[in-house]
Amino acid sequence: MPKCDWCRAENANLRCSKCQVSTPRYSKGRPQQHSSPTGPPRVVAQACWFCDKKCAKRAWRTHKLYCTDDPVRKRHIAVEMAFERIVARKPRTEVPDDAVCYICLDGGDGLLRGCACRGPSAGFAHVDCLVEMAKRDPWILVEGRNMLNRWTMCGTCRQPFAGEVEAEMARRRWRLHRDDLTPFEKRHVCLSASVTLKWNDEPDASDLLYQAGKPCYARDDAVLLMAEIERAEADTNADAALERLTALGARCRHPPLLRGLHAHRMARRLGLLGRFQDALHFAAESIAISAAETGPESNVTLEGMVIYGLLLDDLGRVDEGIAMLTNVLATQTRVLGADSPRTRSTRASLDRIISRLR
Repeated sequence: MPKCDWCRAENANLRCSKCQVSTPRYSKGRPQQHSSPTGPPRVVAQACWFCDKKCAKRAWRTHKLYCTDDPVRKRHIAVEMAFERIVARKPRTEVPDDAVCYICLDGGDGLLRGCACRGPSAGFAHVDCLVEMAKRDPWILVEGRNMLNRWTMCGTCRQPFAGEVEAEMARRRWRLHRDDLTPFEKRHVCLSASVTLKWNDEPDASDLLYQAGKPCYARDDAVLLMAEIERAEADTNADAALERLTALGARCRHPPLLRGLHAHRMARRLGLLGRFQDALHFAAESIAISAAETGPESNVTLEGMVIYGLLLDDLGRVDEGIAMLTNVLATQTRVLGADSPRTRSTRASLDRIISRLR
């Protein structure tokens, strides 16, 4: 009799009825050898056997990747598992007893907050309610021309989602539109989810979605270039990330926001590599473009000004850097609130510079 593919015990008598290949071998719940979810399964037997239903259930999280020959289903399952890992890594939100969902006005379980809404009970919502709102009206019109996406940004404070909410909204959006016949929705969602996975250290699933969405675009399509910029910035190898960003520079001419995003990422990467003067040039370009396109008090503009102030400090122009960061901090406190993560980050940077001078 064959061995159980989960516990490796002899005389396994329960055969998987759906697949004709075996799963990776396991010991105490951890794989000894495994195949990448993006590659072909490692064939070690003609079929998969288990001791009983308990072993089959324990092995299912990984076995389901290899329980089909359909490459599309394999991709869907691999991406779904990647999102599960992301959500599991995110810190849980502490929910006050009197908190209610600002959409349905109900309390109970499932409330999350992943934005910059101020107040002890403000900004809490059910993910299902956020999804329904995004499905009905995915775009928020700001100042008559700038559009914010409800799938990625809070409609109240107009800040990007973070943490658990960011991961859940990306997963729900991808799950909703992955089989959509509309080419634009399918390709845009694939690339958007790919960037989310890349930033959250899930490179295999990120590459799967990126390759699925990329053929739907022209080579210099703005959405594709934006995804490539974000994926390059998420590269853990600083030199490789800079090389990829530099190569994208010639293609990021229009629209202006795309050029501003590229300049912002270049400034950040060059600053991390110690090339402060070059980084200062790109930071100034990013601030000028974002101020003209999104306004002088937008998050993109303020973030560029923070980078500019830190670069001035690195270049020895400490007084100018402190003045820049003080101005940004005052604006963020007024617009976002004193407890916003962006405000706290700017305050911490400013405090570090001032404490160093004492």
